[in-house]
Amino acid sequence: MIIYKEIAIDVNNNNVETKGLNSYLNKEIRLPIRDQHKEDYVEVIKYIVDYIMDSKAIISENQNIGYYSWLLQFRLDEENYYDLYEANSDGSDFNKGCDTAISIVRQQGEMCWQQNLIPLFPNFNQSVVISDGVYEGKDIEGIRYEAPQNESGWYLITDDYNEDIKSLKVVHFYHVAFARPDILKYLAIPFGHRFRMGNGDISVSKD
Repeated sequence: MIIYKEIAIDVNNNNVETKGLNSYLNKEIRLPIRDQHKEDYVEVIKYIVDYIMDSKAIISENQNIGYYSWLLQFRLDEENYYDLYEANSDGSDFNKGCDTAISIVRQQGEMCWQQNLIPLFPNFNQSVVISDGVYEGKDIEGIRYEAPQNESGWYLITDDYNEDIKSLKVVHFYHVAFARPDILKYLAIPFGHRFRMGNGDISVSKD
């Protein structure tokens, strides 16, 4: 049993679940353990506890919450529990658990640590600026500029860009996440850095 912000987190062979969060939202949170380390599931629960207690959020059935660069959803599977679900890889539905979300966050962190960088995880609801060709799967040069909280700072450009800034599109991060899972692990690279795709390789450098 782990105590976090006065909330008990119970870890057993099948689930990680809260004990005492019902005093804040009349329900407990439960997450099935599958293919990830138990510590990773605990971190997800802590993130949810922070969200609920720090913002005094009111949770409802089928409510979505961004977990760094992926999307989770609360579902009332039993009377006393909200089970966590996550968006599937193309965003067409939700699956029980959060293994994809955990994997994405881990890959983003590892990519940054390999470059001796501190991850700056983009939020699922932040904006991204893209050129033509991004959704079509073409090679990308990504540049991350310092940006306000509602923007990720990412500009994703392909060879289809015609140098006319008016042709660029501002989209939500989740559109890019679902359309280009191949670049997700690079998108926690902090402000002032870039990555380039080409000839099957991707390089990371300071802008």
